Amino acid sequence: MDDDNELTRLKKDHSQLQAKVAELEHDLRDCQGLVQAKTRFLKDLSLELRTPINGVMGMLQLARSTPSPEERREYLEMAQVSASTLQNLINDLLEFSSLDSGHLPLVEKLFDLRAEFEPLLRNFKSQSQWKSLEFSYLIDDALPLRLIGDVGRTRQILVNLLNNAFAYTKKGFVSVTVGPWRGQNGGRDVSAAALRPGRCILHFTVKDSGIGIAAHRQATLFEPFATGANPLEKQYSGGAGLGLAVCQRLARMMQGDIWVESREGQGSAFHFTVECGLADQAAATAPPPKAATPEVHPGNLKILLAEDEPVNRIFTVRVLQKCGFSVVTAVDGKEALQMLSREPVDLVLMDIQMPRLNGLDATRAIRAGQVPGVDPAIPIVALTAFAMESDKARGLEAGMNEYLTKPFEVPTLMEAIQRVMN
Repeated sequence: MDDDNELTRLKKDHSQLQAKVAELEHDLRDCQGLVQAKTRFLKDLSLELRTPINGVMGMLQLARSTPSPEERREYLEMAQVSASTLQNLINDLLEFSSLDSGHLPLVEKLFDLRAEFEPLLRNFKSQSQWKSLEFSYLIDDALPLRLIGDVGRTRQILVNLLNNAFAYTKKGFVSVTVGPWRGQNGGRDVSAAALRPGRCILHFTVKDSGIGIAAHRQATLFEPFATGANPLEKQYSGGAGLGLAVCQRLARMMQGDIWVESREGQGSAFHFTVECGLADQAAATAPPPKAATPEVHPGNLKILLAEDEPVNRIFTVRVLQKCGFSVVTAVDGKEALQMLSREPVDLVLMDIQMPRLNGLDATRAIRAGQVPGVDPAIPIVALTAFAMESDKARGLEAGMNEYLTKPFEVPTLMEAIQRVMN
C-alpha cells in the first residue's frame, strides 16, 4: 500500500515537473523572441540614425565646398531637414522610454476642435500638392467644437499617422475623418453605458491608397521594436519601429485605442479613439484668460550662459546676441557662481551636465543664498540635453524657473525668457 502511495506521489510530482518545464520553455521562447526583436530594432535604429546623420554631414560638406550662395542655402536647408528627421527619431525614443516607465503625464485643457486641427490639416493639404496626392479631410458637424483633453498628445498621434500615410503613399489619396465614436468594429469595446458622465469619444481615421500592410505583419505592428517590414524589403522609409507603439500607449492613456485595417497593395486605414470631456462640464473650472504681459526688451537684459560644450556655447551666444541680448559665459557651474558674484546679470541659462559643479547644484546654491551679492530669486532657465520628464522634475525641484531641452528652437527660447522675466 505504501509503495502504491509512493508511486502515485512520484507520478504527481513528475506531472508537476513536466508542467513547470513546459512553462519555463514557453517563457524562454518568449524571452528569445523579445531578444531577437530588440536585436532587429537596434539594427534598424543604427540604420535610421546613420541615414539622417549622413544627410547632415554630407550636405554640410557640400555647403562648405560650393562658391554659390544659392547652392549653399539649398544644401543647408537639406541638412536642416535631415537634422529634423534625426531629432524626431530621438524624441520617439525618449517618449517611448517615458511612457514605458509611466513618467509621461497627460496635460488636459479646454480646446476648440476645429481651431486646433484645421490648420494642421491644411498644412498637410499643402504638402500633398508637392507629392501629387489628393488629400481631403472632414470634421463631423455632430461633434461638439469645445472639448477638454490632451490636445497636444492627440495631435501627436494624428501627425504620426499622417506622416506614415504620406511616406507610404506615392500616388492616389490620403484622407482624414474626425467624428464621434459610434461603436464601429476595431479597438476597445467602449459602450455608451461605460462612458463616464460628461465625456465623449473622438474617432479619427487616416486612410491612404499606399502599399498596405500584409496580414501577418499587422498583429505586431503596434508592438515596441516592430517595423511592419523586413528592413531589406522596405519599399519606403518606415522608421525604427517606435512611432506606432508610442501612438498606442498615448491613445490608451487617453482611454482610447488604435487599430488598422489594411490589405497589402491596397492601402490602409488607421483608426484611433480618445476620450474627451465636454466643454460645459469644464467651464466652471476653466482658468481665466491670462492678462497680456509686457514685452521684454533684449537691449536691457544681460544673460549669463553656463555651458561647457564649445559648439553649443557659440551657437547660443550668437543666437542671443542676434536677438539683442548682452551675454557673458561660463564653462561650468563653479565658474558661473564666481561670475555671478563679480558682475550683475538679469537671467541665467544653465546647462545641467557640467564639470566641477553641475547645473542642479549650482542652482541649489543660488536659491539657498550661498552666492554673495546674488539675488536668490534670479530667473534661471535650464538649457540641457537631459530630456526625460524625470530630468525636468529634478530641474524644477532644484529651483529652475523653466526647463528647455536641446536642440531648441529660437522662438521657444525667446518665449521662455519672456515668461521668466515677467
